[in-house]
Amino acid sequence: MAIKTKFSKSKILKKITILFHSKGYCATSMQDIVDITGLNRSSIYNTFGSKLELFIICFEKCEANYRTEVQKIILESTNPIKSLTSIFELSIKQSINGYLTPNYISELKNKETIIRELIIKQHEYLLDLFSNIVKRGQTLGSINNSKSTNQYTLYLLNSYQGLKFITHLSIDDNSLKNIIQNTVSLLE
Repeated sequence: MAIKTKFSKSKILKKITILFHSKGYCATSMQDIVDITGLNRSSIYNTFGSKLELFIICFEKCEANYRTEVQKIILESTNPIKSLTSIFELSIKQSINGYLTPNYISELKNKETIIRELIIKQHEYLLDLFSNIVKRGQTLGSINNSKSTNQYTLYLLNSYQGLKFITHLSIDDNSLKNIIQNTVSLLE
């Protein structure tokens, strides 16, 4: 008869998310997952499924948390420039706290089609998010009209992704905040 062990799924998923964030999907082995969780393979497979299924669970949980935070930012601010600044600051916080996307953009050539699809959906979400904020800002006059909404949207997406990459280079907080200020100031 098998011995049943109790564990917190959310704590286990947090550990696995941090592991995926630090090593990447391809470089993470099931043994790494066993080591970090302290669970045996059968418990992991029976509870969460394969490594790919685990990654999908972690990615979707991170994405849902991120979108909730973004919605909160948008609802709490009437100023689109302030919203963009807060979203960029959130990207720094998320990168430091194990949000998965920064590592997985570099894994777009991954053989797992579903990972590519998850990243593409996240990319489309960001394009829509930035486009909506820019349109709103241009309508309100807080974002200038010298460039089209699409041009600013692509600029913001590029800047956002670059910022997420830079957070891995151990740059100090003041420098990161200056980068954000310089990025959004070009829209005013």
